[in-house]
Amino acid sequence: MAMSLRGRLLTAHAVLIVVALVIMTVMTSQEQHRWLIERQQEELEQSLVPAAAVLAPGLAAAPEQAPGVADSLARVLGCRVTIIDRTGRVCGDSDVAPASLPGVENHAQRPEVRAALAGRVGRASRTSRTVARELIYVAAPLPGEGALAVLRVAAPLALVDVLNAALVRMSLLAAVVALLLSVPLAYRLAGTQARRVRELERVAIRLGAGEAGVRARELPNDELGRLGRTINTLASLLRLRLQALERERNERERILAHMGDGVVLIDSDDRVVHANPSLAAILGLALPPVSGTPFQDFARSPELVELLRTARASELPVELDLRLWTPQQRRVRVTATLLRGESDGAAMLVLHDLTEIERLNQVRQDFVANVSHELKTPLTSLKGYAETLLEGGLDDVEHRESFVRIIRDQSARLQSLVDDLLSLADLERPDVRLKREGFDLREAAERQVVTLRARAEQARLTLELEPGPTVPVVADRLRIDQVIANLLDNALKYTERGGVRVRVGLGGSVAW
Repeated sequence: MAMSLRGRLLTAHAVLIVVALVIMTVMTSQEQHRWLIERQQEELEQSLVPAAAVLAPGLAAAPEQAPGVADSLARVLGCRVTIIDRTGRVCGDSDVAPASLPGVENHAQRPEVRAALAGRVGRASRTSRTVARELIYVAAPLPGEGALAVLRVAAPLALVDVLNAALVRMSLLAAVVALLLSVPLAYRLAGTQARRVRELERVAIRLGAGEAGVRARELPNDELGRLGRTINTLASLLRLRLQALERERNERERILAHMGDGVVLIDSDDRVVHANPSLAAILGLALPPVSGTPFQDFARSPELVELLRTARASELPVELDLRLWTPQQRRVRVTATLLRGESDGAAMLVLHDLTEIERLNQVRQDFVANVSHELKTPLTSLKGYAETLLEGGLDDVEHRESFVRIIRDQSARLQSLVDDLLSLADLERPDVRLKREGFDLREAAERQVVTLRARAEQARLTLELEPGPTVPVVADRLRIDQVIANLLDNALKYTERGGVRVRVGLGGSVAW
């Protein structure tokens, strides 16, 4: 199990504190040892200098008394005493028997002796080669011109070591106390830093989840505070970019949603990535398929599946006209395109609905056929009766007038058909303009009723206009006349018996 951030910070602080205390304790111990040696050397010097001044005349008069003087002074001072002549030879030593003095090493090169021979007090600390003990040395020059020149005292370091050990124990105790007091503080500081880091972590997680208003704490102005400020800056920039992406996405969604063509994006596993509502309408579905739906499950068209497979194998878009056997049979033109720059084999299908265009083409074909049939009848009559007249019918006084009337009626019928075609063509023009004027709609209806009453009587039907008030309108009189004539013509044409009653009035603000 990984250690928590608080534990790691506490461990680091504790290690740092321990290292600092160890270094401080070692340096303090060394400094204490040096200080104790200096204090003892000062004490020895305070005893040595007066003794040298007192003993110098006697030693100058009787140098052979040096061993006895050394022993006597050692008993008084409680330390080792050594008397050395100007050549460095030991003439008396309280720790060396007089008979052994000739075998003692020359002390001329001892640092404290050299200093004393030079006329000043010398100090040193080392292990004695003569008595094999660690000693503190202080040497002072003997006044006068005698052979004996240096008086040296030496004290063991045992007392210094005892005092130093006591001071070291006190230093260690102080270090332990400092460590015990600093660990809770370090624990609290580590907890504070870990809590701030966890806050930054939570802010980053919430920003990653899409929360727009979350912000990190920027104070105090340390590294974590500056990190929080950086996170807030990044959050603002991220929000701006997300808003731009959302706008672009919404624009694309609106474009796709309002396209008349069905559009679907399919991944390499033949699953739907995105589809617009027009695709659902073309395929007869209530809603577009959700993302991840297998393409075959909602398309249910082998032709579309095969077209998709062909598009993935081709470098160019593939088109196909086919009929979809949806609840409402539709004819569509499908364009399948492999998306360029995509390594996952994604493809896009665009379904263009041709059903209405096909219906309009059929209506146009039926219209042409009907018009041709309607034109053929009067033209055949005109041609037949004209040929009859030319072949002798002009001499048939009894029937020629009826022939001419038939030619006139068929010509009028032909003229009416041509006028209707011209009117229809005129209405389909995008730049057609209506000639608006005020007139009575009842009067226009009455005029058409009077015109078609003879035709109604021929069909043994009645055609009547119900009485009523005037109906003023502002419209194109010619177009209204055509509308009323077409309505009455259809009514007479599809009424087998009885009659046709025309009613003109106002319903609200609409004339009818």
